[in-house]
Amino acid sequence: MFSNKPSTMKKSQLREDSLKTNQHDNNYPEIIIFIKERINKGLNGFAIDYEYHSACKEFVAEVHNILLSPEAKRVRGIIPVFIANTLKMDIDECLLHGLAIELLHFTSLIHDDVIDKDNHRRGYPTLNNTFANNQAVLIGDYMMCEVINYGLKSTHSFETIGLMVKAVQNLVAGLIMEQNVLPFEKTFSNYQEMAYLKTGSLFGLSFGLPFIGDKRFQAATSCGQVFGLLFQIYDDYLDKNSDHGYENIFSILPKAEINKIWKENYAKLLKDSREIGIGTVVTGIEQYLRANGYFMDILKD
Repeated sequence: MFSNKPSTMKKSQLREDSLKTNQHDNNYPEIIIFIKERINKGLNGFAIDYEYHSACKEFVAEVHNILLSPEAKRVRGIIPVFIANTLKMDIDECLLHGLAIELLHFTSLIHDDVIDKDNHRRGYPTLNNTFANNQAVLIGDYMMCEVINYGLKSTHSFETIGLMVKAVQNLVAGLIMEQNVLPFEKTFSNYQEMAYLKTGSLFGLSFGLPFIGDKRFQAATSCGQVFGLLFQIYDDYLDKNSDHGYENIFSILPKAEINKIWKENYAKLLKDSREIGIGTVVTGIEQYLRANGYFMDILKD
């Protein structure tokens, strides 16, 4: 359906826009905005450079509207670049990781919208709302292939692609648990496993990929899983009065127990991230999310 010509955006092009690590030290809101701009520029470059088959032209505008929407927080893509900037790692390499993770996240959203029959995403009609479900699924499949292209550009391409494949497998397993296990076995143990798989899989990449070949890799990946659990809990908090399709943690546990779980896992995330040198990344990302109205009220009402 789509042309198999790879994206023409090269690593050298990314290097031209690499971050200056001494310009924004310890100024988290500013540096995160700076990183987000680089992620958006990379995604815009992908949108401009990739050549689609003529039969696919009708899909391109709608794909780009959602992919490039200013409503996207880009938190999954920001994290690896933020880590690289903090620890003086290869920023170009981690920018590639961030772009790949954002494309992978976008792919998962396309499929989620089909499954959940959602009509709007990031301020635009979903692809399944504009086109047939089968066409939306095919577009999502194509985007998955582009993630592999980005993985091939990585220094550790074999390991990177393997980790991305495993993340997709975990994400799908988490979705299946959400639909087929939690409705019948409503325990926090099952919910935690679902969240680690469904939401923690991509955040595991965000935190882990910068550490490929480093002894801190597994600890960093685990930080991503815990962050994913907290992110899933907050998503459930936002949807607690309207999420009737799947088991929301607020329908499984009382609020007091959820508060306890939140505090314990947040404390664990801070402790573990500090031990591997990225505690400021976690607190900076939290500040960014709060500035965007996220992670705000869960312990208050």
